[in-house]
Amino acid sequence: MNIQNHFSDTALLSLAELKMRLEQDCKLDARKQREMISAINTTAKWLNLPAEMIPASATFLRGKFQEIHPAHHHVTKRRVQNIKSLILSAMRSQGLSTKLGSYLAKMSPPWLKLWDIIEGEQYYRTEFSRFFRYCSKQEIAPSAISDQVLADYLQALEAESFVKTPKVRQQSICRLWNKCSELYQSQGWPQIKVTVPCYETRRYALDDDQLPPALLRELDAYLTSLSGTDPFNMQVKAFRPRSIKTIEGHFKRYISALHHQGVDLFGFSSLEALVTKEMFQLAMRWFWDRNGEQTSKHIGEIAWTIRCYATKHLMADEETRAFYAGAMKRLRVSQDGLSDKNQRAMAQFDDPKTVERFLSLPPTLWEALSSSEKLGSSDRIRRKKRLLVQSAVAIEILIFAPMRLKNLQEIRLDEHIAWQNERLHIHIPSDQVKNHLALDFLLPESVSKRVKRYIDTWRPFLASDHNPYLFPGRAGKPKDSTCLRRQIETTLWNEGGIRLTPHQFRHAAAKILLDARPGHYEVVRKILGHKTLTTTYSHYAGAETQAALNLYDEVIIQKKGKKKIIIINNKDKLKNISLILFSLIIFFWCHGFDKYY
Repeated sequence: MNIQNHFSDTALLSLAELKMRLEQDCKLDARKQREMISAINTTAKWLNLPAEMIPASATFLRGKFQEIHPAHHHVTKRRVQNIKSLILSAMRSQGLSTKLGSYLAKMSPPWLKLWDIIEGEQYYRTEFSRFFRYCSKQEIAPSAISDQVLADYLQALEAESFVKTPKVRQQSICRLWNKCSELYQSQGWPQIKVTVPCYETRRYALDDDQLPPALLRELDAYLTSLSGTDPFNMQVKAFRPRSIKTIEGHFKRYISALHHQGVDLFGFSSLEALVTKEMFQLAMRWFWDRNGEQTSKHIGEIAWTIRCYATKHLMADEETRAFYAGAMKRLRVSQDGLSDKNQRAMAQFDDPKTVERFLSLPPTLWEALSSSEKLGSSDRIRRKKRLLVQSAVAIEILIFAPMRLKNLQEIRLDEHIAWQNERLHIHIPSDQVKNHLALDFLLPESVSKRVKRYIDTWRPFLASDHNPYLFPGRAGKPKDSTCLRRQIETTLWNEGGIRLTPHQFRHAAAKILLDARPGHYEVVRKILGHKTLTTTYSHYAGAETQAALNLYDEVIIQKKGKKKIIIINNKDKLKNISLILFSLIIFFWCHGFDKYY
């Protein structure tokens, strides 16, 4: 029987072939053999693929295992770890992994000597453990460490382990090795310095000191004109600071693309000379080729920024305007409704169990950490638990008050929070909201109690006495938005197996509501703070499609089984018909009747 995987490198074994080899290997311990075969079967089941289509490759499986969460399969974290360990053991037993040893592999005497030197340094030992065992197995002496040895180790990590970030781990080892050579020189640590590699291969934007000062001054003048600070500039409506920052970034990336195309930027003293038809095509071609000969939303936004400068700020002629109009049709990404990325995120909530896990996560975390101050023997563990409580509060606020991350980040105890009959009222003034529409949320009593407990009991450990923010940062400022975003995303995945950004809470709120109450777009509009129903409908039209399909499936199954279909009463029937007619009216209003008549 041919069980070769035709969808991967033909030089690689499939898991099916690896399983067959294990079954035929008489030298293996019977129990270990059963466990490894079972691990292969379980992996195929979790990946929802036949074992014949799964390469026995750590490089391939690493990414797949990163998308597996214990909650998805109703198993423990330990079970997932055991499966990964058994798969690697199976690969080693059949000669597919020959460089890295297992975590139980012994270190050679020279490496044990260095291991003893860092006794008590848990972080150092954690980072060095796998590397020391690798060198021991490869018979590499500590005195022979070099950049090439570290490069070979990286290749081994990528080919034979499930380490999430092999390059980061290699960089960390390089830094620690150099540090140890200084700290433990007198104790015999080899005096060898290694290079810490840099892998920022996607970074292309030039720093300001690499750009001509004349161009930077002209760009700064343009951005100032957009800010609306000049009372006599009637040409444009004032842009928000964040929008101006985005435009600045787009412009600098555009100029950097010209540099990478070989343009001598210091030969130009004006931005006008960089936005001609020829220059625009040259820069956009670089982005196009870099992105696999296709455009993207980001490329389209850069193109639009340059187009606005060339046609509006410089008052371009009709020919130039026509050129840019044609270019925008090709470069800008037209997106009706949610993006593919957001649709994939929302697909998680098609499963009622995921919705339940999502909504119950904050109180579950609270329950698990309620006695946290009595647990943990180190400051690091206690701080980790305090940050989990903070994450639980942030997640629960976003569930019941789906605001933008900037507004969440900047909630102040002395400005945005009030208490009404033991319920928390959050008020964000209109001048602090993106669309200048004030936000008001009155949270349920149970949620309010948890937020108050966080403020009274947990927050003092995370902030100074004079920091007014609900999520405090350093020097009296709010927590950095990137840090808060990562904290929320990490907690959602680690504790709930859900991939979601803070902004996607708004989409999740719309989906959960519309799945339960199809057609209730006005309710969604009010919750999300949209100014018009058009905005809400253009984003979420069809969000309840899965709910409609589920209803259709039920009808078909009942018909197929010749079961009596339950007839809804007239009141409910009229209500559903009204919602459908209302949705159709809004749809044609948003998209125009001319398309269809």
